[in-house]
Amino acid sequence: MPRVGLRWKLAAVFAGTLTVLFALATLWVLSFATGIAQDRVVEQLHDTAVGGAAVTDADAFRRLTQLPAVADTSSESGLGYPDDPLYERSARRLLDLRTVVPEASPYTYFRDPTDGRLYFASSYGYFSQPRFGVPFRMPVADVVGESTAALMAAGLDGPTDQPAYDDGYGSWISTYAPIRDGAGEVVGAIGVDYPLEYVRQVRGDVAGRLLVMFAVIYAVLMAVVLVITTGVVRPLKRLNAAARRVADGEYDLDLTALVKTRFPDEMSELSSSFADMATRVAARERSLKTEVERLRVEVDEGRRSAAVSEIVDTDFFAELTGKADALRKRM
Repeated sequence: MPRVGLRWKLAAVFAGTLTVLFALATLWVLSFATGIAQDRVVEQLHDTAVGGAAVTDADAFRRLTQLPAVADTSSESGLGYPDDPLYERSARRLLDLRTVVPEASPYTYFRDPTDGRLYFASSYGYFSQPRFGVPFRMPVADVVGESTAALMAAGLDGPTDQPAYDDGYGSWISTYAPIRDGAGEVVGAIGVDYPLEYVRQVRGDVAGRLLVMFAVIYAVLMAVVLVITTGVVRPLKRLNAAARRVADGEYDLDLTALVKTRFPDEMSELSSSFADMATRVAARERSLKTEVERLRVEVDEGRRSAAVSEIVDTDFFAELTGKADALRKRM
């Protein structure tokens, strides 16, 4: 297997940990920022709908709801907008609301007492060119789903907020608030739709800024990690080199730089223990060499004595000794 240095192993561990932490932090911040943005939009829509309903002329709106539907063959629904000052004033008030809250889509609706169904009344789009928005007396059930229609009906009784939802026109959050006359009787309601594109835009802006900020912090932390791991691994490399020298029989090592430090730690203790070990190993090796030399001398002397004994104890040496004695006597 290929060798991977301890420095890079430590760096990989730190990098993996930082990556996971940064990813979790990014997701949390995005969720938090998106939630705050959406809560603010909901609060603003709620205040806009309630405020718009409060300043609406309830008597004029009641008279507006009593107008008959207007046929318009050029429209897909077959309905159009009444050419009446009551409708224009109502639509103008909705246009003023949109000016206060850009991108909002305000409209009014009511419940017809004759059939109990909900119908749209006015829309701010009446003043656009070309005109758009739901026409006068368009049945609510023909435009929105059952859940939205139920919330709009609840909006006739009191302010009602609709959480994020999708329909054929996009993604929205909405608020509905009742229009009451001086006696407190409900004559209709104001609905305000707001596209979720704003929340998505906030999420995108926050994500972009977070990525840049986290990328800078990530790079700085990784640089710090490399510096720290280098500082940790450098003494280990020196100890490894010293160990190789000891293995080669070199015991006269200077480990002062590793042992002496202003703030002792495990690395300095390891270096001190290694220095003591090298000193003791050197002493033991010198002692072993001395003992081996002594044993070598004793072995050599024993070998010489044995060799002499082998010569002296032979018959030839005994005969030679006898002849030498006889020769000395004659002389």
